[in-house]
Amino acid sequence: MSKAQSIFNRVFGVQPGPDAPKLDRLLWFRSYYLRSLGLMAVGIAAVIVWLPLWLVAVVVLPWLVGFAQLNGEIRRERKQR
Repeated sequence: MSKAQSIFNRVFGVQPGPDAPKLDRLLWFRSYYLRSLGLMAVGIAAVIVWLPLWLVAVVVLPWLVGFAQLNGEIRRERKQR
């Protein structure tokens, strides 16, 4: 395992394999979404200073929509169990 992969696993956890249950993969991806939010917040704060607000919305809105869809899929998967 490379050093970069080792650091990634420490920060985000070990990614479930393709044969893992769908719910486990979705939950890991949601934790990845949330843990990367800290880095995104720093980047967005820096961008707000130099770019117009509408351009920031173009970046933030797809993230929010994707996160909402991910949570909806997790909810559906939990109901099926």
